[in-house]
Amino acid sequence: MMKRMAWTAAAVAMGAGAAALLSAARGQQTLQQGFEGRDPLWTAGAADAAYTETAHRLTDEFAHGGRRSEYIELQAESGNYIYYTYNIGKATLDDVLSVGLWVKANRPGVQLLCRVVLPQEHDPQNLAQPLTALIKADEYQITGRWQQLTLKQPMKRLREQLQLMRADLNRDVIGAGAYIDQLVLNVWNGKGATQVWIDDLEVSPVDAVKPPDPIAAAPTPGRPTADRRADVVQLEGKQLLVDGKPFFPLMIRHTGTPLKTLYDAGFNVIAMDESTPPGLLEEAVALGFKVMPSVAPPPLPDDAAGRVNGLLTANDNFNRRMGRFLDQGSLLSWDMGGSLSFDQFKAVAGSAQAFHRADPMRPIAVDVADGCLAYSRGVEPVMLGVHRWPLLTGMELTAYRDWLTQRRQLAQPGVFCWTWVQTHVPDWFLATAYDRDANGAYTEPLGPQAEQVRLMAYAAIGSGYRGLGFWSDRFLADSHTGRDRLLSLALLNQEIEMLEPILVEGREPTWIDTSRPEVKAAVIRTKTACLVLPMWIGGGSQYVPGQDAVPELSVSVPMIPPSWGAWQISPAQVRSLKTERVTGATRVSLHDFSLTAAVVFTGDLGGMVVQFQKEQRKTAPTAAQWAHDQAAEELAKAEKVNAELEQEGRRLPDGAKLLQKARDAVDESARLRADGKHEEAYETAQSALRSVRILMRAHWDLAVKPLDGLPTASPYAVSYYTLPKHWRFMEEIKDLRLGANALAGGDFETAPDQQMKDWFMQEAPSLDEVTAIARRVSDQPHEGKQCLMLQLAPKDKTLPPLALERSFVAVLSPAVHLAPGTPIAVSAWVRVPEAITASPDGVLFYDSAGGEPLAARFTVPTKWKKITLYRKVPASGVVNVTLALTGLGTVYFDDVRIEPLN
Repeated sequence: MMKRMAWTAAAVAMGAGAAALLSAARGQQTLQQGFEGRDPLWTAGAADAAYTETAHRLTDEFAHGGRRSEYIELQAESGNYIYYTYNIGKATLDDVLSVGLWVKANRPGVQLLCRVVLPQEHDPQNLAQPLTALIKADEYQITGRWQQLTLKQPMKRLREQLQLMRADLNRDVIGAGAYIDQLVLNVWNGKGATQVWIDDLEVSPVDAVKPPDPIAAAPTPGRPTADRRADVVQLEGKQLLVDGKPFFPLMIRHTGTPLKTLYDAGFNVIAMDESTPPGLLEEAVALGFKVMPSVAPPPLPDDAAGRVNGLLTANDNFNRRMGRFLDQGSLLSWDMGGSLSFDQFKAVAGSAQAFHRADPMRPIAVDVADGCLAYSRGVEPVMLGVHRWPLLTGMELTAYRDWLTQRRQLAQPGVFCWTWVQTHVPDWFLATAYDRDANGAYTEPLGPQAEQVRLMAYAAIGSGYRGLGFWSDRFLADSHTGRDRLLSLALLNQEIEMLEPILVEGREPTWIDTSRPEVKAAVIRTKTACLVLPMWIGGGSQYVPGQDAVPELSVSVPMIPPSWGAWQISPAQVRSLKTERVTGATRVSLHDFSLTAAVVFTGDLGGMVVQFQKEQRKTAPTAAQWAHDQAAEELAKAEKVNAELEQEGRRLPDGAKLLQKARDAVDESARLRADGKHEEAYETAQSALRSVRILMRAHWDLAVKPLDGLPTASPYAVSYYTLPKHWRFMEEIKDLRLGANALAGGDFETAPDQQMKDWFMQEAPSLDEVTAIARRVSDQPHEGKQCLMLQLAPKDKTLPPLALERSFVAVLSPAVHLAPGTPIAVSAWVRVPEAITASPDGVLFYDSAGGEPLAARFTVPTKWKKITLYRKVPASGVVNVTLALTGLGTVYFDDVRIEPLN
């Protein structure tokens, strides 16, 4: 059973576009409660025993699944019952009815009962009310362990109760239309101390769901009041503290997915804005989310005297808009917006002061495009965020990792850094490949691949980021075929939660090689542990992740104390690894390596390792289920595209074998999970995913082979899911001939003293100490006498910058007008004499039809090489090209062409 999914109508959850993590019959309501909120939900009822309730709260000390359970502790005197009740609405009593509740107690005797309503009978004590009775369900018998209490044979239990009532009342009692409206837990199990933990309630089917109100904060005799104080959030250097405890935020923007679904998937921070309805905000807080709201700041002074017209009114409005979030008490930070530039710094810093006047200690979250140093110094306390969308573009994941590292290094040392992680397909690709935008619904398989999101998250953690935000919940929904991504993120969040003690304390990460060149490993050290994160970020992973059958991957980690052991950590297993001392390092080997792994070296066996094992026992059942479901989802999507490719005549020699192997593994995973073998079920599901990835990558490798190693040459070759469109596009243009070049001046032969007509130089206002040059030169042109040179050089050559923050030089061609839909070839010759440094983007060559994401990129030395991009003229009928340099170095362009294909 999926943990933390509370009051869920399955038909509603799926119909709303959410990728519900729990399977349920369509149109049928299932009441589920995982007790993951802030306040207890069971209410003290009748009792014939005197007792004192010493504790009643939600606790993370024990849980059957997920993070929390409801805990009741009391001192009882002699008697027979002490009832706690839970209203469920209305559940028709028949043999289809299923009632289950997981209980753990310090001694046997706790019993579950169900209150039955007899609608055709009147209560003799109150004729306005129907007659009710209690029927018994299971009794708790296993001391100190979780046991599920269920209602077995409901109709038989009802008939037995009706017989007793007829004898007692000396008349017939009508049971037609009986239903259950309340669960009752008798927690009396003898005189003395009683401890009861309650978790994972499920009733199905439910005709009408009426969730219970959380116990109010008003005092009740014998019960502590609910704690509604505001969370204390502090930043101490790179460490974010919530109520004094280190906290690793796992954020997501809320754009419609049910909050319970997102919380069940392990996200702990929800990003909202001031248009969020009050009920939705209260629901988020009740579930246990921390909130990161975006509220428009008051206007800044607009004259020399620092006055603002209507300032008092504006401030009052601002304080009211802030107040609705402050009143909830679960506020993590104030979100000041995204893609902020250095030019906006002064305004943002002024707005931050307005927030701090009302809420002095709360961090300010900024997502910056540039000006990292200014924001990290001038806004305090600050959570410095950045983001980049590398998927489906020419940016390799190794370059993405380097970009993340450079951004962080541009900031003030020791600042807390976080990043948004791409979970969506950008609008430009949806428009190009699907002729739609993100607001539509999709029935065809849609990227990005779940594994790509995982790789980006691993790269960010390995680059020193202490918080992750996931950009789009829409692309986790069924409306965007995103259930595999949601399940993958749920597993990733489980893993991060297990590793959180290391992630929040870790020193500056380093990177090491492994036995496979495609696999790099991040190393994060603390005083008592060393976390190693190997990840497959070889070439092309931003398009389709590579995957070979890797029977063994070895990693040699330096500076590991000889007394430390090694463990491989996942939500389904904590596995001891054999270590081997080699020269200057300790080596471990991972069998059947997938795309990522987490290995912890430590000598803290009684503390850290025991805690890992405790967490794994809690998460293994759901991890096994989610891994199986993710594999089944990815297999179904891959099969659908594979069938299309085979219809196009693109059949893989071993494709059928790989798919059958994946199907068999998915079936075996389900069987193992049903037998309670969660670790084996999880591993088998991972095996199924490996087979699927091998198939997808093999198709992609075959598709891009004719493109001379440049996948962005075709707008449809950057994703497995659009490869059928790619092959149709290639078939369309294969017999076409190049027409006359429509771009004037691309040979750069215009005399040096003359202006090139309609060619323009672009240069950003730089934040770096560099000099930009763009000119025609006679230095080894590819053809003719001249070529174009672009150069970025440090002003101080003895101390060049390690990273450029906002510097580029570009040349934009004249516009070419052609009929919309015309296939074209956009080409240029490019030479890079020495490696481009200080920017992972390097040299870019792109056209306006594909845009910068589909640019050809170069950072390594390259002799004269022809680049050709195949496009279709957009609806505007206009195409031009951009030649750009973003890093330190020199590049030469020549013979740039736009040629229609006839």
